[in-house]
Amino acid sequence: MKFDKENILLNVNVKDKKELFAYIASYAKKKQIIDDQQRLIKAFINRESEVSTGLQKSFAIPHAKSNCIMEPTVLYLKLLHPIEWETFDNEPVQNIFALLVPIKYEGTLHLEMISRIATSLLDDEFIMVVKNSSNIDELEKTIVSAMKGDN
Repeated sequence: MKFDKENILLNVNVKDKKELFAYIASYAKKKQIIDDQQRLIKAFINRESEVSTGLQKSFAIPHAKSNCIMEPTVLYLKLLHPIEWETFDNEPVQNIFALLVPIKYEGTLHLEMISRIATSLLDDEFIMVVKNSSNIDELEKTIVSAMKGDN
């Protein structure tokens, strides 16, 4: 799965999930991670309609599975302002791990990606670094370590 500094997007200014998904789709198209923005947005919305991907402590892990996705990718987005999201603690979301997964990895790499991020979000140190840092190098090191399962 792909994760590097380019996939850390700070101070993202969106007003709701719909704008967030459009922002992610635009970025993914520009980076040639996907070939169809509307299909990616629809995949996010469809997944979100099943059950919310909002967690707690201002985090959400929206994920999309689609044939329009060319390579498994993780994006981290820190929003300029929190947005409304159905979460376990009924608090808005400001930290997003967006998972983009080609259909062929559904049930395999897809579940591994979610598991590693979700497990990391149980670690107070990981949460503190991700929520409070705006240092791209520190964020990259912390998130790559989590994606490898090092925590």
